[in-house]
Amino acid sequence: MKKTLNIDGGFGSIFDAPLRVHEVMTTPTTCLHADQSLSDVVTLMANRFFHHVLVVDTEERLIGVISDRDVFRALARTRDWHTKLVKEIMSAEPVTTTPDAFISVAAKEMLNKRINCLPVIDPNGKLCGIVTSTDLIKRFEKIQSAIETSKAFATPKSKLAR
Repeated sequence: MKKTLNIDGGFGSIFDAPLRVHEVMTTPTTCLHADQSLSDVVTLMANRFFHHVLVVDTEERLIGVISDRDVFRALARTRDWHTKLVKEIMSAEPVTTTPDAFISVAAKEMLNKRINCLPVIDPNGKLCGIVTSTDLIKRFEKIQSAIETSKAFATPKSKLAR
């Protein structure tokens, strides 16, 4: 019987890999409000190693996203950048996904739109997480490692050496 390695490192099936966004998204999220300053964004990104900051209203509904590229552009183009507000640099109406969306659909959307994150919105419009390219690459690495290990167990050593 051929054994395969699952993504947790134990023996099982590669089909145990995650399918839905809620299985790979990052929670909880750290958010800012539109009236906060660019200085707040810079401090948050510098201290927490974020590449994206989600912007929410008072009801915790998503109203925008700020990427590290948005911050770099604002810093380069604005002399008094510390006086600039989040709402002035955020990308309003960001592309989003839902917790039950297939990971492949979310990844395809990110590739098609050339973006590196998708805020995750629940059916009531509330922010419940974020899925980033880093989240997807981490899962890909685990799955790929499981495939490679599985093939190594199933393939004679003479074929692996080629």
